[in-house]
Amino acid sequence: MQGITQDFRDILRGLKMTVDFNRLIFAFVGIVCSIIWVLIILGVASALKLTDTAPLEIINSVLFSPRLGLSNLLGIFLASVATVDWAEYIVLVVLVIGFLAIWSIIGGAITRSAALEFARDEKIGFKESLSFASKKFWSYFWSPITPALGVLFFSACNILGGLFGQVKYVGEIAVAIGFPLAIISGFLIIFIGIIGIIGFFLMFPAISAEGSDAFDAMSRAYSYVISKPKRFISLFLSIIICGTIFAFFVCLVACLVMQTSFYTVGFGMGQKFESIREVISGGKATMASLDLLSMKFTALMLMVYMALVKVAVGSLVVVFAGSASTIAYFLLRKDVDGTDINDVYIEEQEEQEEQTTQEEKKKEVVEVKEEKKEAKTEKVEATATEEEQKTQKEETKQEEEAKEKPSEEPDTSSPEESDQKK
Repeated sequence: MQGITQDFRDILRGLKMTVDFNRLIFAFVGIVCSIIWVLIILGVASALKLTDTAPLEIINSVLFSPRLGLSNLLGIFLASVATVDWAEYIVLVVLVIGFLAIWSIIGGAITRSAALEFARDEKIGFKESLSFASKKFWSYFWSPITPALGVLFFSACNILGGLFGQVKYVGEIAVAIGFPLAIISGFLIIFIGIIGIIGFFLMFPAISAEGSDAFDAMSRAYSYVISKPKRFISLFLSIIICGTIFAFFVCLVACLVMQTSFYTVGFGMGQKFESIREVISGGKATMASLDLLSMKFTALMLMVYMALVKVAVGSLVVVFAGSASTIAYFLLRKDVDGTDINDVYIEEQEEQEEQTTQEEKKKEVVEVKEEKKEAKTEKVEATATEEEQKTQKEETKQEEEAKEKPSEEPDTSSPEESDQKK
């Protein structure tokens, strides 16, 4: 394991850990699945007239746009949140649940791989990471939802109290007397919400490092934030600053690569490529302005390539965020709990324990069978011995009876010999 400096230099190791093929593939697949999920839900919702946002709006303004598209995506998201139409809130909830399901697998696999690499200098394969994330799926899924449920619970308590306050006379008095409870509930709403939001990035690493459940991950996140607030803030700011610089650098490189490719190919292709470029640049020209079908196909493929580059850039940023947050978790755990950095949950130990338990059970079953077999054999032998003893007793009894019987042989001697005997 490389030397641990316990400062921002450890966070910088996240940049090195970003260049990992398996984690990049996970992030790439996660982003693609998220995009597909958004397009499917928006397509269904717009067909049912639950929302005004159509899938083509996302495709044109975010994916196929020559710009990064983050500002457009953020604007669409805020417009959905700010609406008072409950139908769009339902669509938003469905989208969030889908994102949680996707990133419970993807984020779990990324943080698990990063945890083993940082703590033990071990690189696990694609299959092992995916297997661990699948086994701990519900832990990853519920860890960010649990604080939200707490906020909703205390909010519902205050709302119910307010509804009861509508009762004439009794309601007003109840609200006046019980308002301190509403103040406590409001404090818990702010406390759970804020700490849950800023401590969210520690929950997935906690599950990946400890192999624990959602409640333990949430407890650790809250404990580390409250116990070492200065340490947490310094690590959090380090991740934000390093991540922002890294994202800006990656975006800049991607833009330079694409612009260089466009200019060099356009220099050779001439006016044809300029016509195609006007279409994909989002200007007044549209796909219908291209005369040849081959030019339309070229414009479409260039849009797809730009979308793939954006996904690749996003994958790098996602992997850095997962790796850096995992490193921050280990450092905070070291400061708060005093646990060694290389102490990480190993799934093989649990499997070995299960195998040992199963082997012990098998041995017990075999021993019980052998004991039963021996008892049966002993019973058979005892039965045979009893029969032999019974037979011997009968033979002895017959011999004794034979000895006690007088001789019944006939007297064959002559009368003279009989007289002489007399």
